[in-house]
Amino acid sequence: MRFRSSRPFLKTRLKMDEATLLERIIRLSRKSGRDMLRRAAQSALAGVAAHLVMSSLNSQESFLAILSAVLIIQPSVGGTMGAAFTRLQATVTGSLISLGCITLLPDVWGTSTALALSLLVVGGVAGLRPDWTYGAVAAVAIALAPEAQAWETAGARALAIGMGAATGVLVSLLIWPDRAEARFDRHFRNALRATARRLDDALEAATEAGQEAAPPDHVSDYHKALQQAQEALGAVKLVDCAAMQRRLEALRRLYNSVIILDRAAEGEAAPLSENSGLKDEVNTLRRETCDVLQALADGKTGPERRTRQIDAALRRLRATLAEDDPRSELHPNRTALAFGLREVRKALAELIDLCKSAARTGEG
Repeated sequence: MRFRSSRPFLKTRLKMDEATLLERIIRLSRKSGRDMLRRAAQSALAGVAAHLVMSSLNSQESFLAILSAVLIIQPSVGGTMGAAFTRLQATVTGSLISLGCITLLPDVWGTSTALALSLLVVGGVAGLRPDWTYGAVAAVAIALAPEAQAWETAGARALAIGMGAATGVLVSLLIWPDRAEARFDRHFRNALRATARRLDDALEAATEAGQEAAPPDHVSDYHKALQQAQEALGAVKLVDCAAMQRRLEALRRLYNSVIILDRAAEGEAAPLSENSGLKDEVNTLRRETCDVLQALADGKTGPERRTRQIDAALRRLRATLAEDDPRSELHPNRTALAFGLREVRKALAELIDLCKSAARTGEG
């Protein structure tokens, strides 16, 4: 998406918006379709592989193994590994709880009491650790088994779930793998582009009357991309994700600075529409800052020339604002706008440094 210094021609804007919307729909459809097909293929192969493994072992627990293999499949390899580990933790916890309840209860209390007590404890644990809810499966299986076979049942069920989880992880690693780091990087770049659009919107509203500073669809794009990036970051395994988290936090600070521009642009009249000097400098800042964000989203980490132009435009903006009439009704909005732009520049500098560092180290 290209950003302009001014938009006096509404038809051009509408044409660009239509083309951009179509491009975004096509891009999102491709990404969603790819993720859907990947998960479908991995689930099918994991289920079949788990069935074949359990059949070769003559196990009667193929059902549990298949469920375990399929249900741990996540969009990324790291997510699948994390789900497998959590599933095993939940199984061990549920098994130990149920075995403990059966051991402690007198024989005359019966299966119903053992089942109720097991689920009571497992449910309480799941209240503290919701991801351990699956432990109820093992707990129920053991509670319903004859007491003499409790330990044998626990071992067989745990083995089936473990085999299924291991199968799911192997399929995720070998069949159409998608690393969590790569997913983070894609969503982070989308969040950068969404931030650029939001900045463009806010400064357009400050310079042109009748424009919306925060279009709901652009706000939604940012929050969706940021959430997806955070989810991908949570699935990263075997890699230090501290640097990626710092990049995400820097982007949040930049976006919060853009919100200041939204507030400055609020009102019946655009704060810069009557001051051509301020308007020209803000349009320069708008163009250069959006282009820097777009360059970062495209993986380019050397926008030094544009950042120098941003700094020069900020100095000129400060000088021009000093000549503004402080009695003007729009002067407070203009001052807030200048402050917001300085905050954008600070956050942008931090983000550029972090992106450069990521490029040097080769992290996602």
